[in-house]
Formats: sequence, structure tokens, C-alpha cells
Amino acid sequence: MTDRADDLSALRRLLNHRGVVELLDLLADRPRTVRDLRTALGLRRPGVSRVLRVVAAHGLVRTEGPGSWDDALSITTPIELTETGWRTVELLSSFTVWESLYQHSDPTRDL
Repeated sequence: MTDRADDLSALRRLLNHRGVVELLDLLADRPRTVRDLRTALGLRRPGVSRVLRVVAAHGLVRTEGPGSWDDALSITTPIELTETGWRTVELLSSFTVWESLYQHSDPTRDL
């Protein structure tokens, strides 16, 4: 049970970053360039770089081209989900997971 609680806690921390869910959703549709992501997410350059660093740090995305996640705007090849990224997308498509993420542990709330 601790593993599930740890997994949910890690997922909750990941989702606290603006644009993560939207970025994962876009990449689940197809690989995209940084430019495509900027346009689709409606984020400025620093915003998309920040989101890419977060998801890359969690091992959710990859690219075949040169560049650094520290300077994501220099990456010109398409970015795609890793196996871990796909598993995360699958988790996020489950209502039960979302319910668990936002379920209150306060037993007095139902009084």
C-alpha cells in the first residue's frame, strides 16, 4: 500500500506544475517539436522550457536530436513520450486515479 501512496504522491507533485497534463496530452496524440508545443500550449518560451524540464526530469519524454533539457528551446527534433510517459498518460486517463489524487483523508469532512 505504501508503494501506491508513494506513486500517488509523486504523481500529485508532478501535476502541481502548470502545463504538465496538457503537454502529456499533446504528446499522446503524436510527437511534437518545441515550437508545436509552444503554440498548442499557449505558453511563452520560458514556460514551455520549464514544463519540458519537469517532464524530462521524471523520464517521461525523449528526443533523438541534440540539445539539452536545460535549454529545451535548442531542441529542434520532435519530442515523444517514453514508456514511463505512456504509463503516466494511461494513469491520468483513469477517473479512479484522479479521484485518489484529490481524495481528502480527513474523516470529518463527511460529517
